[in-house]
Amino acid sequence: MRQITISGNIGNDVQVNSTQSGNKVTNFSVAVRQNRPDDNGEYGTDWFRCSVWGARASTVEKFYKKGSHVVVTGSLSINEYNGKTQLQIDVSDFDLPDNSSRKTSQRQSKQPNNSADSTRNNGQLIDIQDDDLPF
Repeated sequence: MRQITISGNIGNDVQVNSTQSGNKVTNFSVAVRQNRPDDNGEYGTDWFRCSVWGARASTVEKFYKKGSHVVVTGSLSINEYNGKTQLQIDVSDFDLPDNSSRKTSQRQSKQPNNSADSTRNNGQLIDIQDDDLPF
C-alpha cells in the first residue's frame, strides 16, 4: 500500500453522498503547489481527489469548505482516465491546521495573563538601566 501525506487547499465544495447501504462518503479535491518552477518560472499544481468514508465523513462535511488549508493522509492510487492521470487518496487521517491554530490563539487570548511583565508595574512603565541587565 502507498501511504501519502499532503498539505494543500480544498479546491471545491465538499460533495456528500451515501451508498445504498447507508454508508456516508465525502469527496473533495486538494490542490498542492509543486516545489519547483517549470521552464517558464511558474509553479504547477497537483490535484488530489480525496474520499472520506463512514462517521468521519460527517466531520469533513461540517468543517471543510472550499479554500480551507488541510493536511490529509491516506492510501494513494494512481489511475489513467481519458489520457489524464488521476491521483486518488482514500483518507485515513485529516487535519485543519488553520482551524486548530485559531482555536489555540483564541484559547490563549481568553486565559488571564499570570506572568509578570518585566517592563510594566501595575500598568506603569519601569525604568530599566543598562547596568540593571545581567549581560
